[in-house]
Amino acid sequence: MSGRIGNHVYIAIGVMSAFFPGTEAADFLRAGQVNTSQLEANLLSELAKALRPGKGEGHRIPKLEGDLYSLFKSVPTESDGTLNHHVVRYVLHRFFASKHGWFIRGLEPDGDHRDDASDESHALTNVQEWVPSYLQKFLEQLNQGKGLSMREVAVFAATLEDLIHNEARERLRLAWEALGYPLDRHLHTSEIQKVAQTYMLIYNSNGDFTAESPAHVEQQLEAFAKSVKDWDKTVAWLKQVREKLYPVRGGKNSITFKQTEHLIDEIGEQYGAFNDADCANLKGTLLGMESKTRVGRIRLSEFYSKGLYTNWEFTEKKDYLRSLGALDESDPKQPYVIVANYVASRPNCLDSSKFYAVCCRNECEDILSMVENNVKGNQVAPAVLLKLVPRIRSSTVHAPRKLSDTLKDRLTQVADANGGKVPIHGRLFAQWMHHAYPRECPFPHEAGTANPETPDEWMRSAGQDTHRASEDEMRTHVSSATSHEEHAHGNDLPWSHAEELLHTRAKVLKRRPSTLRAILQKLAMFGVLGAMLVWLTLTFRSLSKGEKNSFGLKSHYA
Repeated sequence: MSGRIGNHVYIAIGVMSAFFPGTEAADFLRAGQVNTSQLEANLLSELAKALRPGKGEGHRIPKLEGDLYSLFKSVPTESDGTLNHHVVRYVLHRFFASKHGWFIRGLEPDGDHRDDASDESHALTNVQEWVPSYLQKFLEQLNQGKGLSMREVAVFAATLEDLIHNEARERLRLAWEALGYPLDRHLHTSEIQKVAQTYMLIYNSNGDFTAESPAHVEQQLEAFAKSVKDWDKTVAWLKQVREKLYPVRGGKNSITFKQTEHLIDEIGEQYGAFNDADCANLKGTLLGMESKTRVGRIRLSEFYSKGLYTNWEFTEKKDYLRSLGALDESDPKQPYVIVANYVASRPNCLDSSKFYAVCCRNECEDILSMVENNVKGNQVAPAVLLKLVPRIRSSTVHAPRKLSDTLKDRLTQVADANGGKVPIHGRLFAQWMHHAYPRECPFPHEAGTANPETPDEWMRSAGQDTHRASEDEMRTHVSSATSHEEHAHGNDLPWSHAEELLHTRAKVLKRRPSTLRAILQKLAMFGVLGAMLVWLTLTFRSLSKGEKNSFGLKSHYA
């Protein structure tokens, strides 16, 4: 990072940590609205808490840096070794999806259009959905538009985890109190399980929960058990997580509210893996209808037929499937649903948090991680990939295998279009991976042609009152398909030559006066502005001499 602004961020945060010790994310989670100045103060507090040495926190950032290292070293960086705006989104999106199965709202790789925040006087509604994008912009503004270092990305990740855990703990408190348990009470095994089930009811309802009495909670749990498929499996899984974390000894067990907080953190972080079984079932059902001529696709008519005559709710409107990027219309007479794109799409996600949804994992990212771990850098010679990829298996592709001549030629074409090497995070390589693993790797549509919207979001933007096709619409597709038999295409899936590179630099963000003013106003409230300016001046002088500052960080930016 050129200059010393990176250290300035840490210094500012360190000062803030001394003067905002009591600010918690839950303060504004409970509030229905918050303006941007309040949001900035709370986000700085979260950053300060993540950096503040203390019990259980001293090794947190280095651990996250270790978790991020292999991904960080494989993506394109700027000349100063930092990640630009789009790459930070990409890294954190993949990190949380891989680690917890969390699809972080506001960190969608192409989600910049969602994070245009208004001015300081505007009260943001649904503020949690804005927090990740707003936090990123705030960090970039503090860095004067520079990229983020690995440590800053780790702090970013830690802050998001803090916000998510705080939300979970607010919901735990709601469950605990709804069941009539005092917060200072030790709960026994059956009571712990009841709290966990109530928490999962809230989790599955995205926080939409009210209960007038413990009896009302029992009624809701009974109704939930009848309406939610395989709820008994979820209950058994909750018991398994609890017993692993807090084993029952001597037939008895009791834990405190604080210990239960740890339990629900584990539940939230492990639920994505538990959800994998449902995703595998969905994928298997779709592949059971796979086209005979196009691998990884099913005819739209087959999709709707399954929705009409079975319990599977394959009923999304054709226009919505197109918007999601789950529709292949390269044959105008015969539209297909792309299995990998559909499985990972938003209609199949559980909106369990204001910050994230639990979605089916993109299996292609596991394959890509194998590539990243076995090559150097993000630009790779095609010969290296042609030797490596055939050795990587997937859930439907055996290895080792022999790649087709068409796949070999296309990879060479990708390299030729990029100066002789393949950018492994570019659109063309993602498209090549879709051809190599058509049942695992989504087809990468060109930017702006697909949108990962929830059904409600799509209905608002499209002016529709439902995202589901009517029975008549589905029957029309089913009946018309009988007159359009599939024609062999040599198993050749659609291919476009449009390249899009991950490292394209986002526009430089200008520091907003309101940002600085908000920080200075908060500091002035505590009467420390003058002292801070003196301290910063002395610190900068020591940094210019290569000395260590009070955080133990030696300046290496000179």
